[in-house]
Amino acid sequence: MENLPSFPSLTPDERIWRLDWFGECAYPGSVRRYAQPCIKVSLSPLRCDPSDHSALSLPDSTDHQHTNEAWVPIAALPMLAIGDLWQAGKQIASPDYQVEKFRRLEIHPESTAFVKAGLALEERFLLPLSRHPWHRHHTQSYCVSISLGDQRRLLIPCVEIIRFYFGSSSNFLQRLFTAPLAPESLWSSKHLNPATRHLHLILANHLSGLSAADIGRIAESKFAWRAAAGIYASCQKATATGHLAYPYTGLPFEGNTDLGVSGMWLPLGDQENATFLVFRIRSCSHPFPFQSLSYEAGRRKARYDSPKKSGEDKRVFSRNARGDEMCEVAETDPGNRRTQHSRTLTGPLRFPDLARKQIWRDKIETMPHADVYLRHADGNMEQVAFGEAEGSSATPAIDLEQSAIAGIASKNISLPWFVRAGLKQIAANQDYASANLAVKVVVPQGMTQPVFSLPMVIDEDGVIDAAHLFNKSEGCPRQRRGCFVEITESARNSCYWVILEGGHQGDQPSVYQVTKIEVGVVLALGLDAVQ
Repeated sequence: MENLPSFPSLTPDERIWRLDWFGECAYPGSVRRYAQPCIKVSLSPLRCDPSDHSALSLPDSTDHQHTNEAWVPIAALPMLAIGDLWQAGKQIASPDYQVEKFRRLEIHPESTAFVKAGLALEERFLLPLSRHPWHRHHTQSYCVSISLGDQRRLLIPCVEIIRFYFGSSSNFLQRLFTAPLAPESLWSSKHLNPATRHLHLILANHLSGLSAADIGRIAESKFAWRAAAGIYASCQKATATGHLAYPYTGLPFEGNTDLGVSGMWLPLGDQENATFLVFRIRSCSHPFPFQSLSYEAGRRKARYDSPKKSGEDKRVFSRNARGDEMCEVAETDPGNRRTQHSRTLTGPLRFPDLARKQIWRDKIETMPHADVYLRHADGNMEQVAFGEAEGSSATPAIDLEQSAIAGIASKNISLPWFVRAGLKQIAANQDYASANLAVKVVVPQGMTQPVFSLPMVIDEDGVIDAAHLFNKSEGCPRQRRGCFVEITESARNSCYWVILEGGHQGDQPSVYQVTKIEVGVVLALGLDAVQ
């Protein structure tokens, strides 16, 4: 957590403070210093050794007589969690407490319920203050109770559900608290291919690509939409009736899931280990409602960074400060005259399902125009040129009323997604299983970059061959692209392949072995090769 700004309002002195519970939300006007929604955070100073995890779970591990309650902007929620230890405004530890994995949990209306933290069942408290005193200032806050059978239950604070499922970036989270949920606040366009289950999103301005999967779930699941919309609705319902705005919402899906959590077991009356109170959700296995996802960013650099290893996940915490300097959170709102920067939170992989799915960013890049070829009725090809005919050239002119050449979408790394997918297909070929093979992307003759647009083929009536077009989900077709690959064994024998982009968003590319690395060789493959 070294790269995150310090939060001096959380720790009023040099002692170690435990983040005990989340309180109510407040909106502009009720909390003077902020013009954005805020949430109250309750902390108490630590009395025990912070490295003694068993002692941390004891009721007297903190001083309950000298607590601190601080207002923090809701956009800071991704970096906060119950049970974390803070000192001098910095998080110094996130203890595991008790770690459990609840498998094949049934999430549906009959197995779940909203309960308040101070609820008693037959005069027995779900969270007995004698064993868990840390919620005592906010007994009206909401939790979701999930039945475990045998009169046992899993109890998750609703703020932790919001933090885990919607805390992938602070800008995204802030929008869910600020106004009634509307599609245009999260995306300007979405398209799901029903055959491939590929989802393409154009994110709303200023949203990080690290939130693309969470937004995709909201876009394609009525349960996720309901959960996201319930955040603001629950706060507004409370404030409209003069009550404190304790946010509540359910899990963004129905069905089975494996939940990895940390927290502590609590008794219910004389029954030990009856309630597991979740401090932090660690992982959720429920699948997302798409098989692959591509997205385009708005007016802010947005990205999706795949985890470097299976146990790593990232979230974006945005702030207004210079990149590498030590900084602290001001008790005010950011100004619009400064560029928004970001900080990345790294932690355990939250959603194992995403590790099995491809997610990539598309962006518009400038690429050379495609060559244009005229296909005669007898099938012969002839190169043509745009513009009015002049001079003595033998190349005929062509006048298109509407250019079919649009922007080129590519991955925000060195190679577009379709090239990387094609390389995986080639690597799966048993003929290339040798460890002595050298595989590299090569630049075609006469070009300066490896990825090229397929030639534009038109007939004698000026109609463009649709087989060479890539159809984006929001319309506006463009020329498909290709890339040549050279495979060399022991620096002697070489062979060449061409990778051809699919015809629709999310389609797998096609790969073909070729004898030359000239763009014109694509035409020699015939029409079937690019369909």
